[in-house]
Amino acid sequence: MYWIFFAIAAPALYAISNFVDKFIIEKYIKNFATLTILGGFVALPFALTILVLRDFPIYRLDQTILIILAGIFMELALLPYFKAISLDDVSRVVPVFQLIPILILILSFFLLGERLNSFQFLGFWLVIGGSYLISLNKLGQGMFNLRRSFVWIILASILWAISTVIFKFVSIEQGFWDTMAYEFLGATIGAFVLLLVPNFRKKIFTETKTVKNYVWGILISNEALYLFARLIGFYAIAIAPAISLAAALNGIMPFFSLIYGLILSVRFPYIIKEDISRSTILLKLTAIILIFIGVWFINV
Repeated sequence: MYWIFFAIAAPALYAISNFVDKFIIEKYIKNFATLTILGGFVALPFALTILVLRDFPIYRLDQTILIILAGIFMELALLPYFKAISLDDVSRVVPVFQLIPILILILSFFLLGERLNSFQFLGFWLVIGGSYLISLNKLGQGMFNLRRSFVWIILASILWAISTVIFKFVSIEQGFWDTMAYEFLGATIGAFVLLLVPNFRKKIFTETKTVKNYVWGILISNEALYLFARLIGFYAIAIAPAISLAAALNGIMPFFSLIYGLILSVRFPYIIKEDISRSTILLKLTAIILIFIGVWFINV
């Protein structure tokens, strides 16, 4: 049963990383492309370490291309993710990422011919409903009056879902650690691809010149935390008696985000200040409960 520890630790660490991202983008590095590119470069030493320890495993060409593409998609997903958290509270952004299991189901339907059972169909609509609810500016202000971050979250979720499906497909044949190494390598390649965009390249060279040493320490430590969370999250999936159990427990991440947001806003408002009015907390909590139940139904 020790797999449960890893399945719960991963979303708890992800949620911490989310708030550090928010802190960095609010206080120090305003451009979300800069953070995305730097994150891809931090993945490189992790990739090389695993490859050295694994004696540089060689895949078939199609498998190698697929997993590197997964890493590139994972890297590109950070662009809309950072944009979303620059626009909104972390505790509003993170729950909507629970749309990813739905997107994976949709991809599985078209690519693998899988069908939804009754529980999954119910979970599908619960997650949709909860995501819509938490994305409203306020109740009673119009059916389609969604927050500006919503479109960016959807885009990030699509890219993460594609990456996850590819990772699962390749790891079945190639194994966890080898696949993870090449996925990290793909993330670094994705960072180099983004550097080819003139506007991104200009901004990263301009902005990094003003970054102080302690900010680099925070940034690198947070990227390492994010990559570590991904490692133990995939490890939980690998060792769990059923993939669905580990995936369902990932649905508790919005609860961690809500708790962290409350603690930081009350005790450390100079670091992070979220909307903690009673009506907003009730709205978030209701939406998170709906999403958690929906994710559980999808994965049972």
